[in-house]
Amino acid sequence: MAVSEADVRRVALLARLEVTDEEARSLTEHFGKILEHFHRLQELELSGVDPFSLEGPGTPWRVDEAKPWDGRDEILSEAPRREGDFFVVPRIVEEE
Repeated sequence: MAVSEADVRRVALLARLEVTDEEARSLTEHFGKILEHFHRLQELELSGVDPFSLEGPGTPWRVDEAKPWDGRDEILSEAPRREGDFFVVPRIVEEE
């Protein structure tokens, strides 16, 4: 199943998004590539594989341990505003 420009325009309409002709063409190609990837995933032999298992080959776990890092001063020197060892950022939540 391929994605058409009409599909993209229909989804954009439902999401109340405006898309230009160029954006619609680009999104059509992008969504098409995503669907191709899912089709490749459907071809994998996964019977017998527990999708919720944390055992077996996968992302290897590492020991969670603190390690010294000497880049703090360099990072803080790039901050627009700081107080001591902290970044100062604008308040985004108003107090009640």
